[in-house]
Amino acid sequence: MDSRSRVVYAMEEIVPEGPSHRPVISSSQPFPGRARAARYSPEPFDSEKLPPIMVSEIRRFLRVANEIESESPRVAYLCRFHAFVKIHMMDQNSSGRGVRQLKTSLLQRLQQDEEVTKILRTKKSDARELEYLHLKKKSENAFEIASVLMEVLKAVPFGDGHEQSLPAGQDIVEKSGSYSPYNILPLDSGDNKNAIMLLPEIEAAVSAIRNVRGLPSTDNSCETGLPLDILYWLQSLFGFQAGSVSNQREHLVLLLANMHVRQNPKPALATKLDDRAVDELMAKIFKNYRNWCKFLGRNCNLWLPSVKQEIQQYKILYIALYLLIWGEASNLRLMPECLCYIFHHMAYELYGVLSGAVCLNTGKKVVPAYGGSNESFLGNVVTPIYKVINEEAQKNKNGVSDHSKWRNYDDLNEFFWSNNCFKLGWPLRLENDFFFTSFSSEQISNSKVMSILAWHELETPLDVFDPEVFDGIMSIFVTNAILRLLQASFICRSRDSRIPSIPSKIKPLIIPTKHIMKVNINSYDWHEFFPEVQNNAGAILAVWAPIIIVYFMDMQIWYSIFCTIFGGVYGIVHHLGEIRTVEMVKSRFYSFPSMFNVSLVAHSSQSKKGSIFKYILQNKAFKSTEVAREELPKFALVWNQIIAHFRSEDLINNREMDLMIMPLACEFGGTSARWPLFLLAMKLLFASQFSTAVNIARDYVGKYEKLYRKIKKDKYMFYAVKECYDTLKNIFNFLVIGDLEKRVLRAIFDEIETSIGNSSILTDFKMAELPVLNEKVIKMVEILFENNLTHGDALIISLQDVLEFLINDMMVEGGRILDIIDSSYAQEGSVDVFLLQQVSHMFKSDSRGCIVPFPQQDKGPKNSVLRFPLPDKGLLRDQVKRLFLMLTVKEAASDIPANLEVRRRISFFATSLFMDMPPAPKVRNMLSLSVMTPYFMEEVKFSDDELHLNEDGGASILYYMQKIYPDEWKNFLERFNYNPTDEDTQYWASFRGQTLSRTVRGMMYYRKALKFQAFLDMASNQDIAKGCIAIERDNNQKNSQHSLAAKLDALVDMKFTYVISCQMFGLQKSLGDSHAQDIIDLMSRYPSLRVAYIEEKEEIVDGKPHKVYSSVLIKAVNNLDQEVYRIKLPGPPIIGEGKPENQNHAIIFTRGEALQTIDMNQDNYFEEAYKMRNLLQEFSLHSGQQRPTIVGLREHIFTGSISSLAGFMSYQETSFVTIGQRFLANPLRVRFHYGHPDLFDRIFHITQGGISKASKNINLSEDVFAGFNSILRQGHVTYKEYMQVGKGRDVGLNQISKFEAKVANGNSEQTLSRDIYRLGHHFDFFRMLSFYFTTVGYYFNNLVSVFGVYVFLYGQLYLLLSGVERAIILDARLQNIKSLETVLATQSFLQLGLLTGLPMAMELGLEKGFLSAISDFILMQLQLASAFFTFSLGTKAHYFGRTILHGGAKYRPTGRKFVVFHAGFTENYQLYSRSHFVKGFELIFLLTIYNLFRMSYESNIAYMMITYSTWFMAITWLFAPFLFNPSGFAWRMIVEDWADWNKWMNNVGGIGVQPEKSWESWWNAENAHLRHSGLWSRIVEILLCLRFFIYQYGLVYHLDISQENKNIVVYMLSWFVIVAVFLLVKVVGEGSRRLSANYHLIFRFLKLFIFLCVLTGIFTMLSVCQLSIMDLVVAQTLRPKIEEYGLWESVKVIAQAYDYGMGGLLFIPIAMLAWMPLISAIQTRVLFNQAFTRQLQIHPILYGKNKNREKMTISLFSIAHTFCWIVHQLNDTFGEANFLKHNSI
Repeated sequence: MDSRSRVVYAMEEIVPEGPSHRPVISSSQPFPGRARAARYSPEPFDSEKLPPIMVSEIRRFLRVANEIESESPRVAYLCRFHAFVKIHMMDQNSSGRGVRQLKTSLLQRLQQDEEVTKILRTKKSDARELEYLHLKKKSENAFEIASVLMEVLKAVPFGDGHEQSLPAGQDIVEKSGSYSPYNILPLDSGDNKNAIMLLPEIEAAVSAIRNVRGLPSTDNSCETGLPLDILYWLQSLFGFQAGSVSNQREHLVLLLANMHVRQNPKPALATKLDDRAVDELMAKIFKNYRNWCKFLGRNCNLWLPSVKQEIQQYKILYIALYLLIWGEASNLRLMPECLCYIFHHMAYELYGVLSGAVCLNTGKKVVPAYGGSNESFLGNVVTPIYKVINEEAQKNKNGVSDHSKWRNYDDLNEFFWSNNCFKLGWPLRLENDFFFTSFSSEQISNSKVMSILAWHELETPLDVFDPEVFDGIMSIFVTNAILRLLQASFICRSRDSRIPSIPSKIKPLIIPTKHIMKVNINSYDWHEFFPEVQNNAGAILAVWAPIIIVYFMDMQIWYSIFCTIFGGVYGIVHHLGEIRTVEMVKSRFYSFPSMFNVSLVAHSSQSKKGSIFKYILQNKAFKSTEVAREELPKFALVWNQIIAHFRSEDLINNREMDLMIMPLACEFGGTSARWPLFLLAMKLLFASQFSTAVNIARDYVGKYEKLYRKIKKDKYMFYAVKECYDTLKNIFNFLVIGDLEKRVLRAIFDEIETSIGNSSILTDFKMAELPVLNEKVIKMVEILFENNLTHGDALIISLQDVLEFLINDMMVEGGRILDIIDSSYAQEGSVDVFLLQQVSHMFKSDSRGCIVPFPQQDKGPKNSVLRFPLPDKGLLRDQVKRLFLMLTVKEAASDIPANLEVRRRISFFATSLFMDMPPAPKVRNMLSLSVMTPYFMEEVKFSDDELHLNEDGGASILYYMQKIYPDEWKNFLERFNYNPTDEDTQYWASFRGQTLSRTVRGMMYYRKALKFQAFLDMASNQDIAKGCIAIERDNNQKNSQHSLAAKLDALVDMKFTYVISCQMFGLQKSLGDSHAQDIIDLMSRYPSLRVAYIEEKEEIVDGKPHKVYSSVLIKAVNNLDQEVYRIKLPGPPIIGEGKPENQNHAIIFTRGEALQTIDMNQDNYFEEAYKMRNLLQEFSLHSGQQRPTIVGLREHIFTGSISSLAGFMSYQETSFVTIGQRFLANPLRVRFHYGHPDLFDRIFHITQGGISKASKNINLSEDVFAGFNSILRQGHVTYKEYMQVGKGRDVGLNQISKFEAKVANGNSEQTLSRDIYRLGHHFDFFRMLSFYFTTVGYYFNNLVSVFGVYVFLYGQLYLLLSGVERAIILDARLQNIKSLETVLATQSFLQLGLLTGLPMAMELGLEKGFLSAISDFILMQLQLASAFFTFSLGTKAHYFGRTILHGGAKYRPTGRKFVVFHAGFTENYQLYSRSHFVKGFELIFLLTIYNLFRMSYESNIAYMMITYSTWFMAITWLFAPFLFNPSGFAWRMIVEDWADWNKWMNNVGGIGVQPEKSWESWWNAENAHLRHSGLWSRIVEILLCLRFFIYQYGLVYHLDISQENKNIVVYMLSWFVIVAVFLLVKVVGEGSRRLSANYHLIFRFLKLFIFLCVLTGIFTMLSVCQLSIMDLVVAQTLRPKIEEYGLWESVKVIAQAYDYGMGGLLFIPIAMLAWMPLISAIQTRVLFNQAFTRQLQIHPILYGKNKNREKMTISLFSIAHTFCWIVHQLNDTFGEANFLKHNSI
């Protein structure tokens, strides 16, 4: 059965029988009419939304059909028909997802087009039609379309009796193969004429990999016996995938080419690959492999031949083999030693094949173990190991399993660090224990012990007790580094008595402690279990415990102090913040060209030394020498590009751009430098009065030389005067064309220049009249600027006025000029002597001449005197505009530019010119760079609907942006002449949010900067003025590989690549998600951008669907995505943490020698991108004995102006990424990888495990592990501050808290990692301390500081409730209590964070100036920064401690919303209930009890000294979420929040109900970690919860009902009450279950009876036992605490009542404050002070989110809701959770 018959059969399966549904395939059916064919105008068939299985095979035919539809409808039909055939052949049963729907829709289209397109056919047959169009497209170089048509043509028979005229068989395949898509280098397509292929270094690398001479033929080689290149040969030998081979071929060529071009001295033949380049690459790639072999005592299998000519070929073979292994290894790339093991065996096989070795067993030549069949390496090597990784990852159970119950990446990789790995053999022995994944936790622990034993190669059992071995074994159970830290800490402190903590904290306690030990206490206020204890040990412990905790935390404070001092001094020495304002930029601008020329301009090797010497002189001495003429052009060109980018980003308007631009002198025909007008304008115009220069000249009395020196002393003034003169002279020379007028002007200018040359200008001219001349010149220039032909007469009058005044009123010898006029008129025979003396005869338009427009200057009369109007464009027009602005600008120089962001960026760029940075190499010699951005499903750009969406009456995104950035919106409208398109508006808003579009635009500045630098490298100063124009014109000739633009593009393509790892792109596109099209639009906008994604599709194997995963790289062609590489994966790649796995799958498509991993909330700037090649040179510099493997950068937080919270976060983050990392890098040497702008030595890291670690949970903070790994593998990390990138941060409290919770979780998991253990084990003592206190130690100290508060309060509670403190103070009359109080009060500084905030204050002082820093610091305190940081302390402590105890670390998505919104009370309660609210209420209760029982014998001053910071902490933890919540005290929001709260509390939870919808679901999720905790974790949790019994035990004996009875029976009776409450709950619950349905009335009476009994009991105790109201409050507070932590499922109702009560207590003060409108106004001002300062309208944004509910009155809220809440407590406290819904409001 042929293909057409099979398709007809398939159609019969799809379409029901019947004439109306049968497909029309044959030509025997009647044709439709010609009229219908003439009206044929079909819509394009959807070629993008296809089932994943069909994308790679089918999409190209459907796309070509759409593209050629208008040109040849019949060929389009044939392409779709061919696609249908292929679909049916791929899935005949239509079992794949979406296949049947695709077949149906395509069949309907074929039925529609069959006969219509046949009528429209222009040739005799379908084959001839295809043949004609194929040849046409081939001639048009439309190779992609031609290749598709060729494939269709092969399937269409020639039915006209003629033989097929096109080549067939293999020839057709070869021709179609030449059209294959490519990434950067067209290696497979054979396009050797491409500009990049003509680069000598590329030619050398390509020639080297195509050197296959002498290689033995393989079974899979082509018929000639020689493969195309080395990688094809390796593919045929080992069975690598074709896509992977193509990918690594380009990778290898670019690496070799970049290393080849940098060799010095240069090779004799540029097109022959230098051996030094191969050696350099081989040394980098095999560094880890050589270390691995050395560690295991094995010989490296890098055998080289004895023939010198073959050595390079063998080296390239080994390099290519490793890259092919790495490129196809998928998740195995995260296990570098596993790759070493694989390469070790495959390299051995490779050398055996190359040397022709013979197997001893078979007597045949050595062949690879797995042969060269297709996908052999993937199926036989990668997949078995991947399955082990995947199965182990499944044991993680989404983070709830203990780490000891499964093996992560590091655990599995550890196996290959021992000689046991060789038991796996080769081929792999799948029966080895390594592939057995059903281990128990004990077996896994034992295996880890055995791995350590095998690691150290022990010979006898006694060797276990070797210190190093024993430490290693103990590390499995206890983090040995912490033990060593504690041990070293005690030793250090005991040896050094100079530590100031001892006298300040311990000495004041010595004497009080001695007194306490001597006090004899005989009477206690409770039942004392240990009355015979000696020396009052309990009291000693209560007093000393908090001091010891503070004592162990003081190192964190000392770290902050040292960081402040050293970081500040280091920043000052390295010129950080040297230029902070625009005024400072202006004062130092004159020196910028020289500094720019030294730092950012590439120099030849001969001039480098002199440049560095000059740089040192200028940089250290702060001296500005005379600007050399050759230094200015390049700086001016770059400066203008920076200003142009400011304008394109709408940060400045057109006027500001004109004032800031810096024209080159050669553009205007002058000789002086053209400085920006914002420097010069004020030198000519002083406010509304005369110019400064005019005033000086007018009033000056003395010699000309002194006047000259006085003016030239201010360089800008001198250049302003000179430029005005030169510009006027140029304008006159162009404007005046009359002979007489020219001679007069020439005489005037000669007179002026002669006077200047003779130093007699003060005597030859009347300088007092200079201001009048200035006004007349301004009028004339204004007419020229308007350039209106109708103003010609006015121009003549103005010219006459200027010349007449100059000759008659200013020039002392003006008669000489009049003589020229007289002689002219005398020659013409004029007799009017009076007119001869009048200048007014010049420029007359009647008898003397006329005004000639510029385009007609050659056609005008010969007696024309003026060329006007001036040309609309060109250099002269720019001259006039610049002169007009210079003379008329009224703004002060300090007001330009007005945008604060522009000021900051200019200031930092200027500062960086004076900082120490490596000299810039030429672009051709620089290291190559790749940038990679991981992307999941975040916002790409805002759609038009999203921009204008006014959800629930709130403010739209566009409205928000317009209000936050009003000046930029105005500039945007001006740029598009107030008529922007919707797409322009979308991008404008997207570039101001945290979107992928913003990140891509910023990163593509690297390409722009490199292209511009490449041009400057090639151009001379004479070419620079016309260079940019030449480039733009040359863009039209890109088809020529020899054009300048093509050469620049080729060079930049070799140096820079950008890959976005869009993990879900394939799924998004198949679902029609708009994000997919947005990504394609980005690729179309930036053609060099590439996108890598993970494709998941189903393939039918043995009649069953089988999921297949692939890594795919695409690019944009004709606004559509085009597949470049496809590499099949062994399974789903996301089996660990999502982000590092996403990076790992895409890293194979990166190309550079350096790699920058940019997150998608980051930005970049053109002026910073210009410094990238300098930064890359850091990898070539030695730091001691090491070159850096990670180079860190600083970040600028661009979200700091949104709100006060955003500002706090910005200051905190800025402090960390500047002064903090500065101190970590030098001198501590413990900086790792903090932040995504860091640059990686890519080759180093791809051979050492990658740029991040991906094990689930433990590598939650994946990026920092890259730094750990780099240091452990003998790398070096440095940090540089002369370059920065932008970064967005969370702007709302909830977002910030989620982020901090995620980081705290990650740090707690780090404490369990082997990386932390090994770093602590191998660092010296001081570096270990530095490492500890700057990583996990910081979070541990946050936890300890909170723990210290609890220890202090519970210690005081013990002293109070037991009566010990009363006995000590009153009976013993202890005199030194003040010293005790002073010591206890010192802990308050830790909660307030004053000392730990010192680095932030220092950095603000450096960056902004210390006065500004002080004012900012005071403003931060007024905006309640202390409350924010105290609240943040609680967040870090809670999540760090809980994760340490129970695990369960997880990624917490915060969202990157830019719009400020109100968070509901329910949302806040869910997020902060357990982390802050519970603890806050507990602290307040403890402080209240402390206050009540100490008042009789302790002063209020002492109480406040000790507890004020704890009160501050407790109140902050309770109310900060509402204080920092926009509209948190708005009455309308309060009403809505209360309704939402009641609904959430009463909704029934269960399966499928999200925690956001129901309290019950939230409560179960919040306590889920306890169900998965280990035994010891549960024990510790129980012990911590026993603290509640301390004050329950003490308070029982202080209640009035106890009547001072100290018997233990009193405490037992309290438990009887608690048990009775539980029994009541169970009785009511059981009654609800049994009686509420059928005996509802009886159940109500039962509840009433129980309620009356409870009331009777309470009143009886009130009257008989003197039960006080305080007893009820205490009992109600204690009950839920005990019940919540004691029992579990049975206390759900009481737990809900507790949350209801706690929520009510929180809500009451908030509602009371909301009654007062002033509070809401104050809160808004505090939150958005910067917005108010910038006069922004913030209220419409805040109060727009309206849920359109009925507003409740104050009385209704205060009375009705309070009453309903009481009813809830009395009625529903005793019911089951599912019964609450019947009584809800």
